[in-house]
Formats: sequence, C-alpha cells, structure tokens
Amino acid sequence: DEKYISKVRPGHADFAGALKYNAPDVRDILERSSARETTSRVAVGALCKRFLSEFGIEIFSHVLQIGNKKIEHDHNQPWWLDQKNYQANKDKVEASELRIYDQSGKMDDEFKAYIDETRKQGDTLGGLIEVFALGLPVGLGSHVQWDRRLDGLIAQAMMSTHTVKSVEIGAAEDSYTLPGSKVHDQIYVDKDATKDALKYKRNTNNLGGTEGGMSNGMPITCRVGVKPIPTLISKLDSVDLDTKDAAKSHFERSDICVVPAAGVVLEAMMAITITQAFLEKFGGDSIEETKRNFKGYQDYIADR
Repeated sequence: DEKYISKVRPGHADFAGALKYNAPDVRDILERSSARETTSRVAVGALCKRFLSEFGIEIFSHVLQIGNKKIEHDHNQPWWLDQKNYQANKDKVEASELRIYDQSGKMDDEFKAYIDETRKQGDTLGGLIEVFALGLPVGLGSHVQWDRRLDGLIAQAMMSTHTVKSVEIGAAEDSYTLPGSKVHDQIYVDKDATKDALKYKRNTNNLGGTEGGMSNGMPITCRVGVKPIPTLISKLDSVDLDTKDAAKSHFERSDICVVPAAGVVLEAMMAITITQAFLEKFGGDSIEETKRNFKGYQDYIADR
C-alpha cells in the first residue's frame, strides 16, 4: 500500500509519535500532527481579536527574517509605534505576500527569489516573526503563581504552534548581554497625560510589555523563531521502522517556507491568550458587564 509509511522524517512528529503510540503506520501520526490543526486556532483567534477590539486592543504580526534574509528593524522604534501612519504601514504588510514591512517595495521580490532558489536546491527555510499587542491595560496576568504569569502563558502558546523553536519577549538578546541600566524600562511622569489616562510613561520597551508576569501598559512584543519545515524534496537521512535499516526520509508534500502563514497562527494564539487573561480580570456575564468592569478599573488606575 503506497499510503503505508514506515520511513520517518527527522524534525517531524513521526519518530517519537510512532514509538510512543505504538503506531506501525506513521501516517496515523503525521496526519494527526499536521499543521492543518491550526485552522481551528485561527478561527477562535479571529473571534478573540474581535472581542479585544471592543476594548481598544489590537494584535498583529510581521516577518522580520526568512533564512538569512533580514528586514532592518529597530526594536524601540518599530513602524507600528507611528500612530499617524499605523494603518497605512499595516496595509503595506497585508499587501506583501511575505508579510514584511518594506518601505522600498523591493524586498518582496528579493525574498521570493531567495525562496525559489532554495526550492531548486530541494531545501526549506525558517525565519523570525514579531507578534505585538497594542492597547493592553496594566495588570493582566499575575505574579502570585507561576501558572498565571502572562509572559509564561504567551510563551507556551507560541511554542505550542507547529515549527516554533524559540520565543523572545521583548529585546531578549539585550536582556542578557547588557547591564541592567541599559535594559530595564525606566519610568517617568507623563506631564501630557489626560486626566483619564495613566500618568506614567516609558521611553523604551526592552522587556516587551511585561514585568513580574503582568502586563505593564506598554505594547506586548514577542519575537518567534520558526524552524524550516522537515519535509524536504531532497530527502534526509533517516531509518525505516519496519526493516530497522537506514533509509531516506518519507516525502509527503512540501512547502518551502511557511513563515508568513505562521504569523497568522501566532496572532491567533496571542489573541486567545490575552483574551483568557482579560476575561479572568474583567469578565462578566455580558459584554456590557465586562465593559463596566474594565471602565471601573481604568478609572481606578488613572487615579493612582
């Protein structure tokens, strides 16, 4: 039977899943572990994004890197902090097939040529995605227990997504290479704040909008590393679990680069996680009650 599979793919669920679940036919594993499962996550995430929009919270993503091709990006002055041009800049990302922000308009073609060349070589590419959330209040999540920490919940949600191998909240690399005086986001009195707004501000966001497992009022920023997908046209060295002999890995079907599509899934996971934390703090039995709870908290925060 051509559909019966015993040759496993390195980097996929095939090997560990076949042994764990005593599955002679690896197809039982590869189909259940397929990224098609993320369709339901995106659907739920869309509902969560719509819910959060009622409270001025927005979640979006863009691609920072594919393979060794990088987009220039200033962590503390990203394009999405430009409120005046935010929608126009967001539209540029949506118009890009690769979901990259590129003022020159030339990077899409350069990146696509790079992906096409990788395809010719029978290989695949991973990359780096930034997911961000704007408009969060102070205090989602909690410091009182490990499993309520918002950054931990976000990291788990990101890591649960197929092909993800790293998660950085904020400017993670700077956090372990620079002294504390250059990392921690210092707090200042905001003399321009309106009477209904938080009276404090920060000039940096190195910690990515979380402190002590809680949102601190700054944008949540999360950079997610996505590995190359493991189904390669040029098959990898592996084994045949039936014969116990060396073999080339099974070739099922192969995309070359799923990084742009992964960003859509990661947005959904961010939305689901933040919605859960939001409802834990402000939830009621109706949207009207939740809005009242949220407004009361905003008024309280503004008076502090």
